[in-house]
Amino acid sequence: MRDGRRRFVVRIARAAGVVPAVLSLIEGRGEALPRGQETDFAILDAALVIEHHAIAVYDTGLQRGLFPPGLRDRAVEFRGDHVGHRDTQIAISRERGGRPPEARAHYDLGPLEPGDGFVRQALQIEVAAQEAYTALISHIDTRDYLLSAAFILVDEVRHMTVWRRVLGFRIY
Repeated sequence: MRDGRRRFVVRIARAAGVVPAVLSLIEGRGEALPRGQETDFAILDAALVIEHHAIAVYDTGLQRGLFPPGLRDRAVEFRGDHVGHRDTQIAISRERGGRPPEARAHYDLGPLEPGDGFVRQALQIEVAAQEAYTALISHIDTRDYLLSAAFILVDEVRHMTVWRRVLGFRIY
């Protein structure tokens, strides 16, 4: 399952035009990137691509009633977290003169199964985000972005843990 998640993250990043050096880190085969603003912009862009995708997953699930009724509030909360992550990263990028990637007009989310099936899909994007942030965080040079990414990583792990628990999976 881990290889499938990594392929998922790489597919999202590649489709958005994430620079090859960052893609290689996400794939687990990269070397240390030079520290600096260019690397930070590349990482910010990769993270934003994942946040846009996560928002699309939650929006679709909420609009179509795909989350189990008792979990709708949790899905709304997690969507809000991703919107906050996106907005924070866009602000950091623009503050430094960057041009953050826009959300795509359409996301291919594959088959949409209601209930636990959709919770699994939400879990997949959370695990992908956690793996990407874990792979990239040590390459961030800018102090305020590093702090922001650390808080975002904590949220991704929290989301992942909740969905794993809901589905009856081990959380350790």
